Amino acid sequence: MSENENENEDRRRSALVSLGLGPGADEGDIRTAYRRLAMRYHPDASGDPLTARRFTRVVKAYKVLVAREGEPQRRSSSRYRSVEDAGGDLFSLGQVLASDPDAGARGAAARALGLSGRSAAYVFLRRALYDPSEDVALEAVRAVALLGSRQAEGEVAALYTRSSPRQKARLLELATATGERLFRSTLQAAASDSAARRGEAAGTFRSGGKPGR
Repeated sequence: MSENENENEDRRRSALVSLGLGPGADEGDIRTAYRRLAMRYHPDASGDPLTARRFTRVVKAYKVLVAREGEPQRRSSSRYRSVEDAGGDLFSLGQVLASDPDAGARGAAARALGLSGRSAAYVFLRRALYDPSEDVALEAVRAVALLGSRQAEGEVAALYTRSSPRQKARLLELATATGERLFRSTLQAAASDSAARRGEAAGTFRSGGKPGR
């Protein structure tokens, strides 16, 4: 892969994180996440001028992701039959998330719950924050961020404290990219973390990335 291609991939990855999405997201996921977040954070809709920063991030990320006209559409590599069969039914997706032996399917179910835009999905996502797979737990965090589930704040902070260094770095990347308020307790935990790099990331969020909501 050329240097230019690597740079484009890095930009795409950063844009996905800003929308609360992972590498398994396809074009449909991107458009759905953009619509959900744009509706929530548009200053005219929210009535809160502080959401302008978050709205700007969302629009910028979306433009990066849709700018490559003429390229083949990316299809998700994480589509699983059990998730497809569940469709948009929250209970069925919750069942996949709770009991499917395939971590990939559980992660896809978590993403679908986050993209549902329905606050009731948190009932199922909360359990996934304790999933033995770090990838699934991270997908659940992305999902609650997409939903704006502020009640997840303590659960996500607890996940951070018990996570591996790699998972901690991924959680902080998500926190700084999205600016969601549900990460405040996580960033407080990171500020006292013994790893200097994680503490610096938390400081960057607090000083330059005020939550949009």
